[in-house]
Amino acid sequence: MVTLCNSVILNKAIKFLDRMKFNISLRLFDISLSELIRKNTESIINELSNNLNAYIAKRDYGKGILEYDVIIYVINMPNGYEHLYKDFNPKYIESKLFTNKHTGEVFEINKHFSYSVKIEGEKFEWFLSEIDEGRKKILAQEILNSLSNLDKLPKKVKEFDKERFKEDIEQFFKSEKLIKL
Repeated sequence: MVTLCNSVILNKAIKFLDRMKFNISLRLFDISLSELIRKNTESIINELSNNLNAYIAKRDYGKGILEYDVIIYVINMPNGYEHLYKDFNPKYIESKLFTNKHTGEVFEINKHFSYSVKIEGEKFEWFLSEIDEGRKKILAQEILNSLSNLDKLPKKVKEFDKERFKEDIEQFFKSEKLIKL
C-alpha cells in the first residue's frame, strides 16, 4: 500500500514538472529612481508572477513550452541613446546546454520561450507616478499586449494551446481586476 501511495505522489510530481512556468523579470534603468521605487516594483513583479503561476499551474497547455519568460525593461533613456535598449525578438529554445564560464556548471534549457517588453517615454513617467495598484495594471496591460509574440512561435511547436493560454492570462488579469472586463 505504501508503494502504491508513493507511486501516485511521484506520478503527480512528475506531471507537475511538465507544467509551464511563467517568469516575469524586471530591468529598471534610471539612476534617479529611489531604492523605495525599485523595491516596490520588484515586489509587484514577484507578487504578479507568483499569482499568475498559481493560476496557470492548474491548467495544461501542452508540452510545447515549459518556461515562458517576459523581461520587462522600465527605462528612461536620454535623447539620442534610445537605440541602446531595443526589445529583443521572441526566441524559442527547444533544447540547449549551457556552461557557466565561472563555475563550469552545466545546465539545460528545454522548451523555453522568451522576449522583452519596454516601458519607456510617457509610459515610463506614468508608471513611476502610479501607486502600486496602478503599476500592476500597467504591467498587466503590457504583458497582455505582448502575448501577440506567441504568433511568432516556430511551426515545430505544435503541442501548445496558445489561444487557450492567451484567454487564461486575460481571464487571470480580469479576475485580479487589473484590466477592464
